[in-house]
Amino acid sequence: MNGNLHIRPADDAASRKRFIELPWRLYRNQPNWVPPLRGALAKVLAGRTAFFDHAEMALLVAERSGAAVGRIAAIHNKAHVARHQDGVGFFGFFECEERDAEAAQALVARVEEWLRGRGLKTLRGPASPSMNAECGLLVDGFDSPPMALMPYSPPAYAGLLESAGLCKCKDLYAYLIEDADVRPGTAPYERLERLAGALGRRCPGVRIRCLDMRNYPHDILPFMGVFEEARRDNWGCVPLTEKEILETAAQMKRVVDPELVLLAEVDGRPAGAMLALPNINRGLAAAGGRLLPLGFLKFILAMRRPREMRVFGVAVLKEHRRKGIAARLFLEEILRGAARGYRLAEASWVLEDNQLSNDSIRGAFGTRRYKTYRIYEKPLGPGAG
Repeated sequence: MNGNLHIRPADDAASRKRFIELPWRLYRNQPNWVPPLRGALAKVLAGRTAFFDHAEMALLVAERSGAAVGRIAAIHNKAHVARHQDGVGFFGFFECEERDAEAAQALVARVEEWLRGRGLKTLRGPASPSMNAECGLLVDGFDSPPMALMPYSPPAYAGLLESAGLCKCKDLYAYLIEDADVRPGTAPYERLERLAGALGRRCPGVRIRCLDMRNYPHDILPFMGVFEEARRDNWGCVPLTEKEILETAAQMKRVVDPELVLLAEVDGRPAGAMLALPNINRGLAAAGGRLLPLGFLKFILAMRRPREMRVFGVAVLKEHRRKGIAARLFLEEILRGAARGYRLAEASWVLEDNQLSNDSIRGAFGTRRYKTYRIYEKPLGPGAG
């Protein structure tokens, strides 16, 4: 590559702006990339979210002849280390010129050095900035844009990270479900209906209801509490703090469709939940990363009649599992989504070794994964990067 390579910290407003702007140049000819909102991203990169109450992050930019050619973030998630006792540090927000393996290797090496300086033993990622946010590198399914809060990257990025010594740790799967596959009369619909009917006979006290927006601050907390409790033992899980829960709830309120957020109650107490959001990426693509001066109007117009949604998951508390509650929630989600005009749903993400969830989705809907995201890992040996 032309020009000497330099790795510089992005630790002030001007350098963070360069960090933010790089993907607009790298993806200028890539129609499937969805630009993030610059303002929201700037807030995260400046460390002004609840995540940084228990984490620290260093931003790095690779330059050649004064031009940015790559970027990366080194992340010390202290809550993860305290919970899992595994000495894992993370990297995220990785972008790089596709042919500049030297820059990718140098960026990763600097992250390794930074993490070793904090006593960490393993590098894992991408997580931007955590597994509770955008994570994974797209390695299969490049022919369509990502759904809400899922990342996009070109095929070359896998080779860049692997050239820096990173290897596969886990794959995350995304499944696409079309409305034609789950209409009344189809095998998947009838299968879910039978399971839901069995629920009614075994557990007659179950009530499924949607989110009450008139009482949003009070209603969203038990819903999120079910998800937090149900996922507590999942691989890599770090429970959200109360402050993070409230912050997430406030962010959701801006884009939520209450008919897609369902709570299952047994005798008036939360037992299960299902979360789906409209695919806001259509609006973000129209806005181009800015809400002002006209981006907000473009976002609203693009989202006026959403046709796609992302299903984040279904959660059932341990004492209520194997009673058909998950099937009842899925069936209700299908009916409500179809009534509101949604035609596509992405179920994501699912760990590759979560056999129960993968088999359930494939068996219930007859679908297969259409995108794969990869988490990479590398041991941090001694010495400087």
